[in-house]
Amino acid sequence: MSLKKALQTRSESKCELCAATESLAVYAVPPSSNGSADEHLLICATCCEQIENQEKIAANHWRCLNDSMWSPVPAVQVMAWRMLKRLSNEGWSRDLLDMLYLDEKTQAWAEATSEEKSRAGDVKHIDSNGSVY
Repeated sequence: MSLKKALQTRSESKCELCAATESLAVYAVPPSSNGSADEHLLICATCCEQIENQEKIAANHWRCLNDSMWSPVPAVQVMAWRMLKRLSNEGWSRDLLDMLYLDEKTQAWAEATSEEKSRAGDVKHIDSNGSVY
């Protein structure tokens, strides 16, 4: 069975993040290594565009994570965690992130991209003259 067919079966031909049924495509959740369906999602064009381009994120679109974050599929959990982290300035997303539990392996995968790691280290110490130390 092809990767796309396997994902369509798993997701019932719906976006695994927002449940849209049109313009669905296979998305590899980085960093992926073996190319299996476990490391991929079937997502709509809207979700894909907003994942790939942070300037196009529409916060209200991602309220769908309230449902999809409970998926038993680790790839869905990883993308839900990453998007909730990106939206952490929204009160509702912080609440969802506080409720989301990931096992150790899935949490490590969610934090594996340089983007999430760099955000974790975004704390800067600046003195009164504006010098970073």
